[in-house]
Amino acid sequence: MDQVMNSYLTFSVGNNIFGIHVEKVEEIKEYISPKAVPESLPFVKGVIDHRDEVIPVIDAAQKFNLGKIEISPQTCIVVLEIEKESGDLFKIGVLVDNVSDVFESDPEKIKEIEEDYKPGYISATYRTEDLLVMILNANKVFSDTDIVAMDKMIGEFN
Repeated sequence: MDQVMNSYLTFSVGNNIFGIHVEKVEEIKEYISPKAVPESLPFVKGVIDHRDEVIPVIDAAQKFNLGKIEISPQTCIVVLEIEKESGDLFKIGVLVDNVSDVFESDPEKIKEIEEDYKPGYISATYRTEDLLVMILNANKVFSDTDIVAMDKMIGEFN
């Protein structure tokens, strides 16, 4: 029986390493300054044009209560495709300090986190000798209220 391997893109936010399943990653973009949108959610930095549609860009550090991303030559935007509660897909740009690499792991090396752990969007960890990667559940990073607010905001632009 073949073992299922999981591939994760890793990125840094401050001193933390996060991983996200590659099936959620649409693209990694060089940093471009988002256009600010008045009265948006505190972690929304603005919007960018991505493949002929407008998508929100969020500051991962602010969203995770880790300060703010300091823009540097390594800063980039990871474009994710997440699933709304309705099942529809929603694209979002996540501003990160830098993208590290992609690693593959068999399911036994991923340690699941209990469901009652807060924040609920960190679903598992992966540990090597040198680092600890917090695995994100992309569909749980944003509340339904966040998605509705961002969807409404970008609806004005699309």
